[in-house]
Amino acid sequence: MGRPRVNFNDPNAHELIMRAAGADSSFLWTRPLTGIALSDTDVDGLVARATAYLDQNHITYPDQETLVRRCVTGLLVGHLILQGPPGTGKTTLARALAEAFNVHLFPSTATSEWSPFHVVGGLRPKKDGGLASALGVVPQAVLDCAERVRTAQDDSDGDGPDATWLLIDEFNRADIDKAIGSLYTLLSSCEPSHLDQTPIDLWFEDAPSDRSLWVPARFRILGTMNDLDTSYVSTMSQGLRRRFQFITVGVPSEGATAGNPVAVELTTALEGARASLAETYALSVEDSADLTSGLASLQRLVDGLRRPTNNDGWPVGTAQVVDVLKSYLLIGPQHAYALDESVAQRLIGQMTMLSQGQYDTFKTLLQGESLSLSVRELVHVYRPYAVM
Repeated sequence: MGRPRVNFNDPNAHELIMRAAGADSSFLWTRPLTGIALSDTDVDGLVARATAYLDQNHITYPDQETLVRRCVTGLLVGHLILQGPPGTGKTTLARALAEAFNVHLFPSTATSEWSPFHVVGGLRPKKDGGLASALGVVPQAVLDCAERVRTAQDDSDGDGPDATWLLIDEFNRADIDKAIGSLYTLLSSCEPSHLDQTPIDLWFEDAPSDRSLWVPARFRILGTMNDLDTSYVSTMSQGLRRRFQFITVGVPSEGATAGNPVAVELTTALEGARASLAETYALSVEDSADLTSGLASLQRLVDGLRRPTNNDGWPVGTAQVVDVLKSYLLIGPQHAYALDESVAQRLIGQMTMLSQGQYDTFKTLLQGESLSLSVRELVHVYRPYAVM
């Protein structure tokens, strides 16, 4: 039988963790787990399982098999960062990889407020006075991983996750060098011999026996990073970058052709939007001439934004296309304004930091598709003080 999971939002979580450690009431039980590596190294099988998850969730990526294979081999070696523009499905890819490796994701989102306290932990005031230990997101995820690894070893016939990985969304929203600096040595390798010699230093624990927490060899940090909004994110040092492998998740290169006005990506995105609306609202939208026409118009718009002939493009992610299609299907393709409202609501507002050339090109593109509301929204985004 597996042990019950600890809810780290519970104010008594630290006490429960120590109680779960056994009579020793220290983290010494985690040390042998540094020698237990990931249970599956079959790259082809892992790629197939991750791809099956993506297919079930109606997600496609450019050169998908190569992308997934690079991620799989990267994780077998160490920690991984998925970087790319917003809406390219980085978090979904992270979930697919976790599914393939049969691990649980411990999610967290970095913010500009992150500090060593948020990452490793420290002391916090108690309601009744005094100070209490508080674990940061890394020790929390490591302990959850250790419990799952120990459970998997005790119950080899169990079907639960074999480990836990820490998923950090928006990795570079924080001053991550400052926040994670004390873990530099630990993160330099996932090899058992290294992990055995570099436990996490929980300096804030009262008892000396509680101040060392060993990291299982199955543990990984899997981050996602938006590398487009450079005005709102923090830079990373070369030293920290060396401790992660970076893989770019881009936008699909396939577009419309003379014989196929709607690319596979858009068809898959439509399936995803339909599945979402069916699950959430039991809503079904049938095929129609209006839908076919709207999809062709959206495809031309996406192609024109990504790869204009006379300026730099704007990287529309597949997830953003799905968002547009959800709104479009909810309004109803039979309404002439449906696509215009959907693009204005779900896409244009994100198009900040455009150059003058991009603005002129995209305005012409929207006018060519008769998306007048979207044109007004674009003018407002680019010139917020203009009177229209």
